[in-house]
Amino acid sequence: MGIGKRLWDVTRANVSDFASAFSTDTDTRERRRLDNEVEREVAQEVADTIGAKAGRRARRAATKAEDAWERAFEEARARGPGANASQREIDGWYRTLEVPVGADFATVRKSYRRLIAQYHPDKFASDPDKYAAATEVARKITHAYDGLRPMLEQ
Repeated sequence: MGIGKRLWDVTRANVSDFASAFSTDTDTRERRRLDNEVEREVAQEVADTIGAKAGRRARRAATKAEDAWERAFEEARARGPGANASQREIDGWYRTLEVPVGADFATVRKSYRRLIAQYHPDKFASDPDKYAAATEVARKITHAYDGLRPMLEQ
């Protein structure tokens, strides 16, 4: 069936429904009332099935899980990457970035940029082994910088 034929059928059905809504014929109105009543009964029967009830329970559980995850995510985001870090881990981040412990943000940022430029994986794209190693080193450098940045930017 072509799109034109389908649009014509939908239009004709809508016009017929519209015309019957204003009909003064009692048989038409009674038929419409009975059709609506049957539709409501069928909808109620479908809503009361075990599958529908299980689906509603599953949606409620999924919604609660999503809400809990979003709250946890927002709380973790508010704390920042280095909020739960131990002093040992923070010291490790400074060592990774090759700066003294307690260095200011400008020094950390300068070292981060220097190290990323030195170990960026794109520089080693021709050798798969070096590329993998550079990817891991760059990941560790970025992790260290992301951990220190929120603490030092303030």
